[in-house]
Amino acid sequence: MEKTKINDILTYDFYSSLEISNDEKYLAFLKTNADLDENKYNSYLYLFDIENNEKYKVSDNKNIGIFIFDENDNLIYKEKSDDKFDYFYKKDRSMGVGSLEFKIDKNVSYIKDLKNGYYLIKASDKLKEDEKKKQKENSFYKEVTKLPFWFNGTGYIDNQKQSLYLFKKEDKSLQKIRDFENESLNAFAINKNANKLALVLGKNDNKVSRLKDDLVILDLENKEEKIIIENEFAYYDLFFNDKDEIIFVASDMKKGGINEDAFIYKSNLTGEYKKISPDDFDKSFGNSIGSDARYEAYRTFFYKNNKFYFVVTEKEESKLYSLDENENIKLEISGCVEDFAIANDNIYYFAMTKDRISHLKEKKNNKILLDNKINSSLGKIEEFFYESNGDKIRGYVLLPVDFDKNKKYPTILSIHGGPKTEFSNIFHHEHQVFANDGYIIIYTNPHGSSGNGVKYSDIRGKYGTIDYEDLMHFTDFAIKKYPQIDENNMGVYGGSYGGFMTNWIVSHTNRFKAANSQRSISNWTSFYGVSDIGYYFAPDQTGANPWDNLEKMWEQSPIKHAKNVKTPTMFIHSDEDYRCPLEQGLQMYTRIKENGVDTKMYIFHGENHELSRSGKPKARIKRLEKIKEWFDGYLKWKEK
Repeated sequence: MEKTKINDILTYDFYSSLEISNDEKYLAFLKTNADLDENKYNSYLYLFDIENNEKYKVSDNKNIGIFIFDENDNLIYKEKSDDKFDYFYKKDRSMGVGSLEFKIDKNVSYIKDLKNGYYLIKASDKLKEDEKKKQKENSFYKEVTKLPFWFNGTGYIDNQKQSLYLFKKEDKSLQKIRDFENESLNAFAINKNANKLALVLGKNDNKVSRLKDDLVILDLENKEEKIIIENEFAYYDLFFNDKDEIIFVASDMKKGGINEDAFIYKSNLTGEYKKISPDDFDKSFGNSIGSDARYEAYRTFFYKNNKFYFVVTEKEESKLYSLDENENIKLEISGCVEDFAIANDNIYYFAMTKDRISHLKEKKNNKILLDNKINSSLGKIEEFFYESNGDKIRGYVLLPVDFDKNKKYPTILSIHGGPKTEFSNIFHHEHQVFANDGYIIIYTNPHGSSGNGVKYSDIRGKYGTIDYEDLMHFTDFAIKKYPQIDENNMGVYGGSYGGFMTNWIVSHTNRFKAANSQRSISNWTSFYGVSDIGYYFAPDQTGANPWDNLEKMWEQSPIKHAKNVKTPTMFIHSDEDYRCPLEQGLQMYTRIKENGVDTKMYIFHGENHELSRSGKPKARIKRLEKIKEWFDGYLKWKEK
């Protein structure tokens, strides 16, 4: 079997966006592949025949993103878009090509079949010729009036408004329901009778976006609108049940700040609500397990057949639970659930394991329907527990391919982002690249990580203290447990929060021979004003702000301690990273350069904070090449 190589990301099939037909005979999903020649990703729409266990491509279009099953189980999908129209095609169960069903003179971002002769549409206006001309003429400057003023992966926030519409199937007319010009539509749901909308609206105070939203009911018959819960929760998603009650997932941020785990609530149409998930159901909603081998979005919540289904991250797994109308919670599926679709007596889902990326399974027979096994050699992942700061914590060791217990190996401590994400034993491409090249990789989930409740994840005001201690205790324990780790040839690396911790580690210890810091935070005081989330994330996480307690914020900044750095450290940053802007990496690079320590920086043009996960194929490959080159130069034994 061939080794896992950097360029293998070009060969992976990334499955996502799972949907099921009403008769439960077909599944639809996207298959995404990296395209090196065009330096992009191609997403193809597929149908899967459950009875015959067959898949087939719906269209040759490489960029399909929006699709649904209509009430007759035809597949409706946005085939193409131009300056005037978005074109929606219909595909029936035959093997023939799809045909044009309708076109809409809007940029459509969402469509739902209401099964009463209408589609619910979310869309924005197409730019007119004079608007495009004006935009081009004024491209040399940008007016900024809002906070946040830019967003990672999007750029500067424009003033283009989103609107909700009803699209009538019979005459293909478009009826506007509501504009969202000075507020953001963060989530919405429509009831069974299709006469009421529940809207989660992001508001602002003096053009500064609030952290909490309003829950609004819009009556589609009389057009009356009412705020039923005002500025009380940050919402994840919401649904109507069959009793016209609203099921919503939200956090009030009272215990753990902005990273607090959410709970499930039920509200009537007047805003009287109650928590319906238990107080001790302290889970992190969504799949926050890190991997560089997935693409596109995945479902976290779904309501069907009087049951609410949801994915949570719990103890290094992403599990699927259900909540019935009697408020009983049931574990449906363990492991690593990536996406799911609900049938009456079955659940179809994409899963990920240590040797498979997203593959299609069914719950009833625990059967793989569509495999996606990694066809290269993989290092063995071993797990153990260690104690740190009063908790029992899981650690991972990825052993090199062809591991020899009598040899010493260069070793890299890998640190995840977040901090409220986590590592698991699922496939991680870049870790396996190192394992196939003779490295041991060690990784863990220090305090601040998800999956262990709010008490564990809440490290506000403690950055660089208990998390640093956890990582050092883990490293010590791994060295003791695995004498094959060459403690004289150890490296450390990570991105985002992992970049912060790398910066912190090299400014507080010299135990590592080389380091690589990516898309990092180095200075909380400047991060406050330049990051898309800085104005609220920095004060929340540090428990300080630059105006009232600068010293506390400064003390938690790696740049404050950078004068101590003696470890050769390489930096990677993207110039369109608005989450951890470029200046954060440049500050550390500059100070280490002044120290006379070997350092280098690679700046990736046109990439953002997601470089390692969904950056352009050429950039992802070059990033890994440079990381490996840096560690090889310091950690590999020189030929004698």
